[in-house]
Amino acid sequence: MPRVTSARRRSGVLVVLFIMFALFVPGQALSAPLPKSVEQDLGVLLDLTLKRNAEVQPQSFQSLLEFVSQAKGDARDLIPARRYDANGTVLRVTMKTSLSRLMRYCYNPAIPNYLIFPSVLRLGGWYRGSDIVDKDPKPWLQLGKLDNPVALWGTEYEVNAPDSFGGGYYRYDLNRLIILTKLGGKNVLISVSKQKDKSSVGKKAVILDDGDWSYFYSGINGLNKGLIGWADTYMYDSASVQVFIEDGPHQTSFMLFKWLRAGWAGMNVVQKDHINEGATRYATAFKRIMESDRMPDPDEFALHVRELSTMSDAELERKIAAYSVAIENIAKTSPAMDKSEFQKVVEGGKYSRTMNREERLSAILVEYLKSRLGKNPLVEFPAMPSVRHRAG
Repeated sequence: MPRVTSARRRSGVLVVLFIMFALFVPGQALSAPLPKSVEQDLGVLLDLTLKRNAEVQPQSFQSLLEFVSQAKGDARDLIPARRYDANGTVLRVTMKTSLSRLMRYCYNPAIPNYLIFPSVLRLGGWYRGSDIVDKDPKPWLQLGKLDNPVALWGTEYEVNAPDSFGGGYYRYDLNRLIILTKLGGKNVLISVSKQKDKSSVGKKAVILDDGDWSYFYSGINGLNKGLIGWADTYMYDSASVQVFIEDGPHQTSFMLFKWLRAGWAGMNVVQKDHINEGATRYATAFKRIMESDRMPDPDEFALHVRELSTMSDAELERKIAAYSVAIENIAKTSPAMDKSEFQKVVEGGKYSRTMNREERLSAILVEYLKSRLGKNPLVEFPAMPSVRHRAG
C-alpha cells in the first residue's frame, strides 16, 4: 500500500475534520454528573496504580463504594469528569454469580483475560513481576479473611478487538491495581487500570460476527474507515475503575468507570457514546459467560486452556489452517471484507501466515470457549463431558 505524502495529508485536513463530525460525533442524551466525592475517590484509586505497595486506606474511597452499592439502573446516563484529556462513561451490571467464582475466572493467571472478555480483547496477559503472578496467583482465597484490605499491583499487556466505529486494533500496556475489601460485611473487589504509554499504531480489523466473537485482523496499518483509512491512529490514553460488590451468595453487581482517548495527529475522536458501545459489548459477553451453566468449573477450564496452549506446533498448524479456511469463507460473504487488501490476506487459506504463535493460540482458544458455551466454533474439538457448575 503506497504511503500518503505530506502534501496529501495536509490537503486532507478539512476532509478529516468533516468526517470527524459526520462519523464520530453522536447525538447527546440526557445525563448527569457524578458526585464530587465520587470523583475524588476515583482520582485516589487511579493515582494508587503508580504507588506500588502504598498503604490502602478504605476511607479514601468510601464514598465511591457507597455510591456503587446504592446505584440502580445501567448508569450510562452518568457522565464522569474528563480525565487525561479523555471522555468517559459509566456502566452498571448485575450478574448471577458469586464474587469468588467470578475471580476464579478473571484473576487466574492460567486463564487469559481474552477468554473472559472475548468481545473486546484479542490478546492479553500479565508481565513477570506482577503480584498476581509472583506473589498471589489465587487472590480469591483472600475473600474469607479481609480484616484489612488486600492490594495487588501489576502490569498487563492487551490487544483490543476491533471497535464498531473505527475498526482499529492496538497493543498497549496497563498498570493494574486490584483491591479486596469489605463494605457493610459484603465482599468488594476493585480493579483499577491506567494505560502506561501511547499504544502501538492502529491496524485495520473487521467485525465479522460480534455475537460469535469472530473478528478479522489484517496486520495492515491504518483505520478501517472510508476516506481516513490512511491515518496513523493511536490509543493515547485509557483508564478504568471497576467496583464489584457481592450482593448475596449468588449475585454480584459491578460498576465500570471508563475513559479513553484515541485518534490521530494528537486529536481525540472518541466520544462518550463510543465508550458506551464498547462497555456494553464488554459487559454483555462477560455476563453471558459468567452466567452460563455450560461454562466448565474454573479449575477444569484452566486445565483445558493449559493443555491447548501447550499443543505441538504441528497440531496448532492443523487447527489454525482449518480456522483460516473458515475465515476465508466468511470473508466471501461479508461486505466489510470486500476490499482487495483484505482478500489478499485471507485468500487461499493464507490468513494464518499473518499470526505468531500467541495470536494463533488466541484464535483457537476462543473457538474452544465457543464450543463449551454451545456456540458454533470454526474449529472442531474432541467431545468433552459437560460440567455444570454449582449455582454461583
